[in-house]
Amino acid sequence: MTAEARVCGVVAAYNARETVVEVVRGVRRHLGTVIVADDGSTDGTDAAARQAGAEVLRLGTNRGKGHALRVLFAEARARGFAAAIAVDADGQHDPDDIPSFLEAHRDHPEAVITGSRMGEPERIPRRRRNSMLVARFFVSLAANQFVEDTQCGFRLYPLTTIGSIALRKEGYVTETEILVKVGDSGGRIRSLPIKTLYPPGHPTHFRSIRDVAAISRYVISYLMVKWGIEAVRPGAVATYRGPGSGRDAFGISPGLDFLFECLTVTACLPLSVLYSLWHAGGRCVSVPAVESLALSGLPVSAVLRSILLLPAVLVVAVADMAAGWLSVDLDWTSRFVRRYYGMGWRSP
Repeated sequence: MTAEARVCGVVAAYNARETVVEVVRGVRRHLGTVIVADDGSTDGTDAAARQAGAEVLRLGTNRGKGHALRVLFAEARARGFAAAIAVDADGQHDPDDIPSFLEAHRDHPEAVITGSRMGEPERIPRRRRNSMLVARFFVSLAANQFVEDTQCGFRLYPLTTIGSIALRKEGYVTETEILVKVGDSGGRIRSLPIKTLYPPGHPTHFRSIRDVAAISRYVISYLMVKWGIEAVRPGAVATYRGPGSGRDAFGISPGLDFLFECLTVTACLPLSVLYSLWHAGGRCVSVPAVESLALSGLPVSAVLRSILLLPAVLVVAVADMAAGWLSVDLDWTSRFVRRYYGMGWRSP
């Protein structure tokens, strides 16, 4: 079996009858097998995907993208595939970028390859672009490496890498959980430029307030646990050691997990100051403490400033939204985000 034959396409779809046919056909131009998880659709998505040539897994109820991805990964492993390329069902990804993913996979077989739309930032809707920059800042900190576009669902996943981590989150948070845990366990994440597509009239199931809030709570809570571990384990940077370790220990149940997230978000500003002081104090006595704070190559003071300014981002964004309701285009958020969250990292 060739390397390309050991890679399949996977698509999580919910009420995507109008777009899934072209998506499946596009993926099949480059990959022999496309597996679609129909996440409880009521519009005939399963029949449309099957007609287009996909293998369809019909899920009885809509449980979100995270659950659908777990089902797809398990199915791909059971069929003997080594890797899976995830493509969104809404038509926002160009399947003709798949050969570039395959080439990157040949060069870096154990790395997660994630598409990046940042090469064409002007084509990304403004609010979406701002949230992507803020997410990139915090997810990169948690993953111990710069990930250019942390919110792109067009990715190649080596299934042995996915099998080494526990996926406990739901919805769109799962995709962020993968990046954070792969990176924080010592794995590599590679970014690949892709076309930026936002077809007019194509609906998205991503909820800008609810889903961004869920992703933010998870990443902030992960960072607080990660830096706490680094504080008591001098020299530690990769703190995730498999299922049940690190942040996983606080996710015993969905209710307790949510409560923990809320508590850590509330305490994240003073905790971040404490961890930064711990890092600085360790440097003074030649003890490497909370070392991942310095991985970006940016001054730790600049990293801390951006963390402490997170509430200000929310205030500015709300002001922009209020001005928009009055037909006034302030766009303070873009300038604020570019200044404090748009910085890149040093090359690894």
